[in-house]
Amino acid sequence: MEDQDQDHLLEMDLQIDSDVRQQLYEAAKWSKFISIVMFIACGLVLFFGVIGGTALFSVFRNFGSEFDIVNEFGGAVLIAIIVIVVAVVALIYYFLFNFSQKIKTALISDNTEFLNAGLKSLKIFFIITTVFAILSLVNSVAQIFR
Repeated sequence: MEDQDQDHLLEMDLQIDSDVRQQLYEAAKWSKFISIVMFIACGLVLFFGVIGGTALFSVFRNFGSEFDIVNEFGGAVLIAIIVIVVAVVALIYYFLFNFSQKIKTALISDNTEFLNAGLKSLKIFFIITTVFAILSLVNSVAQIFR
């Protein structure tokens, strides 16, 4: 039973020395800070987006025919879009926060399962942000050729 709890990295001739532990701890600390800042930013965007939804609707109405689609659907759709965007961003940064928590737990308890789970969360975070970066790049290139 105790053999299962030991670090499996040693079986693969991989070891986490003090430098790697320090780097992982620093990465976890910064990723927690960044994710908490993003959660606060999402909360502020959600708060001001819902509160200011009617003001945004009236601004779009004043722009005229370019924003007729906003006038047809009303401010509720605009608020729904804001809520959906905030939820997606918060979900993305949840994976970064999860990485931070799992890595800190893994370093404290020397548990490989937490280390693997933390790195998996980081991998998911990078996959999602890469997909959004590629979509943004494609959109930018498409705007150049319009």
